[in-house]
Amino acid sequence: MTQEVKIILTEQEIINTYNEYQQAQAKLYNEYKQIRQQNPTFGYKRIATLLNQPYAKTRWWHTQGRIPPPIQTVNWLKERGLLPLATNHQKLPLIARILGTTFGDGGIFENLNGIFLSSSETDVIDEFKADLKAISGVSIDENARIIKAGEYGESWCYQNTNRNIIRFFIALGAPTGKKSLKELQLPRWIKLMDETEDNFFGAFFGNEINIPKMHIEGNHLDTLSIGITGLPKLERNRREFLTQIADYLNRRNVMTGSVCVGKNKKRENSFVYRLLISTTLENVMNLKKLVPIYYSTLKKDKLAKTIEKFIEVKKQRLNDLMLMGYTAEAAITLLKIKNIDLINKTVLENTTNNTGQQ
Repeated sequence: MTQEVKIILTEQEIINTYNEYQQAQAKLYNEYKQIRQQNPTFGYKRIATLLNQPYAKTRWWHTQGRIPPPIQTVNWLKERGLLPLATNHQKLPLIARILGTTFGDGGIFENLNGIFLSSSETDVIDEFKADLKAISGVSIDENARIIKAGEYGESWCYQNTNRNIIRFFIALGAPTGKKSLKELQLPRWIKLMDETEDNFFGAFFGNEINIPKMHIEGNHLDTLSIGITGLPKLERNRREFLTQIADYLNRRNVMTGSVCVGKNKKRENSFVYRLLISTTLENVMNLKKLVPIYYSTLKKDKLAKTIEKFIEVKKQRLNDLMLMGYTAEAAITLLKIKNIDLINKTVLENTTNNTGQQ
């Protein structure tokens, strides 16, 4: 069955990112354009009279081609095939991926002077740059720059000042300014398809997920969580946002726990809201297998190494329990392993043989 095609973004939604005056000018221009198309012999004065506008306004549109900024942005996006934007657009997953970073280590400046992503990984900056170019076209490089960021210059920040693509992502639901001071709303269109959800959350996780390592006790993992900051008054919003993330993960067979709140050590009067994720071996492996992580090679590598180490610990513990006389079933239950295929079966076979020989 063919999936119904839905429009995600329209010309008017781009126009709505401008102030009321510019929206009004865009409306007048569209009315002017419609009158001119229906009446090609009308001059700018006659059209101005019909619109109840001064001659100067329609003269600019008629002879100089100087159209209102919102219409310029709409035309720029249409020329690149980004308007209207529908669910069957081939670049939609990539668009969702870029959008996901604006909720994490990326964003859009309050004054709309740039869309950016900060990272300590230079390959991530290059990947983000390439993805933005794939969406917008090569010409967007004219508005790009990469600077050193972080308190000690330990990271990099890619910035692009192209207002057309900035307003494109704002219209799609990207937050602007300091996110820790504002409510966060998950764009509804993200949930329309699995692929857009995976790309959106995959990029967000690449920024915000905390990958665990083996606990100091050596028999389990430390905290696996996704955290976002916010003022105390934003607690309800943050809990709702994290609940939506939990829903996504649960549908991908990754089990989550509660949301905990702790003080933000970097900012006074701010808190970190964390969604806890189960650290059982199966759950962590499901996270790696079923949920993508974009824009962080280091986190993907760390997750793979953590799982490898965790499996070795489970193997050793299973071997020890078997030598102590536990049955295979009892040992597996004690180790909280549901799927024995996750542990090398030769451990059971070899241990059973050794026990029998004794």
